Amino acid sequence: MKHNKIFGTLLVAVFIMLACPLLSSAQNTPGLKLAYIDLQKVMGLSEAGKQSREILEKKRADLGKKIKELEMQLNQKKTDLERQGMMLSAAAKAEKEAEYQKEVRNFKLFVSDSEQELKKTYQELTKAILKDLEKVIVKFGKEGNYSMILGKQESSIFYADKAYDVSQQVIDAYNLWKKEQNTAEKKK
Repeated sequence: MKHNKIFGTLLVAVFIMLACPLLSSAQNTPGLKLAYIDLQKVMGLSEAGKQSREILEKKRADLGKKIKELEMQLNQKKTDLERQGMMLSAAAKAEKEAEYQKEVRNFKLFVSDSEQELKKTYQELTKAILKDLEKVIVKFGKEGNYSMILGKQESSIFYADKAYDVSQQVIDAYNLWKKEQNTAEKKK
């Protein structure tokens, strides 16, 4: 596994060394226009990204509140069980402890399910934004006569001049596109 990672890194380094002279001469080629996008920035600063974050935070807060309530109930039951333990028969005490352990397992399942639900919601929201962004970036690229638009994180760009960063323009285009989509939906 480690060998594959080193080999992959070397392969990328060799590719970059070979591609850099080609790209620098290609950049000077008339008609070739390159740019890159910081996708994390676009996801974080676009209106849809902000709305997604708000949805996730609200869901996280609601689930956190429910978990805290259940945890308090469990702690109260544990306290009651410890208090009543000396007064109960061995059979009754064993039954109450088994009941309590079942509730603890259910609580742990609820916490796990809540985490999975948050993760699923995050993935769904992200997928929807990325689907929309793909359309916006293609349109932006065509209208701006770009030959290629790269993703900063996905393309292993180790250095790029800020002049080639079109992230803010894509954020603006995406926000405008989203407003147009919402307006069109309201008219229906």
